[in-house]
Amino acid sequence: MTPRDPDLTFEALRDAHVAALTGSLIDGVEHGPGGAGYVWSRSIPDPTLNFAFGVHRPDQFAWAGAAALGRARAPAFLARDDAEVALLRDLFEPAALYPASWMVAWPRPSSSAAGGAITVQAAPAPGPDFERVFAHLSDDPGVRTHLRRFYIPALRAARSRTGLAPLHLVLRDATGPAACASLYLRGDRAGLYNVSTRADRQRRGLGTAVTVAALREARARGAIQVFLQCPAGGAVEALYVRAGFRTVCAPTLLCTSPP
Repeated sequence: MTPRDPDLTFEALRDAHVAALTGSLIDGVEHGPGGAGYVWSRSIPDPTLNFAFGVHRPDQFAWAGAAALGRARAPAFLARDDAEVALLRDLFEPAALYPASWMVAWPRPSSSAAGGAITVQAAPAPGPDFERVFAHLSDDPGVRTHLRRFYIPALRAARSRTGLAPLHLVLRDATGPAACASLYLRGDRAGLYNVSTRADRQRRGLGTAVTVAALREARARGAIQVFLQCPAGGAVEALYVRAGFRTVCAPTLLCTSPP
């Protein structure tokens, strides 16, 4: 870290995350009593994009529940740490808990080149090659249907926002578009999202390669810090560790009903 590094607190990274995705996957934030808030997506029902934060008291809990139900969403609550998890457990018994890793990397100008041809599109919405990867990131038909029904339309409808520079990367190998990622740059900080590899091209290092390419592109565009969010533990987090990320926050998403 250096004195110029952007703030790494939970609140700063949460706000940076919301700012990065507002206008594409996220539609807005409602503000409630005592600093509580509710992040919502008009088109995507998943609790990862529809959640309350800063909820510690019964009145905040009631407000957040009403905010969710008013948008036809099952209430979900993001706890910054174990202490907030305990406070929320005093208010309700969660049906599901999802620990997350919020990670940060400091890209260097000398980042190694990606193992394939990379194209970069500077536009709010990604192009057809990006969709050819993203829509096939799983061999589960249910997952692919969910992506086509909710995520692809939301990405296609993304709109420009002042001060935010979206970039969509596609890595091609001998078979065609094989991996993709999105960067959302604001000042000297960038958010990394949508890192995906086609199901028929996985376990070949392409996810790591497109992540490294994204870090290199972020640095070239003036970012000194790149952040992301992923499930805690497992292969996805390990991929990001290999690319140079480290965990700086470990929040938990508490759901009132199974997603």
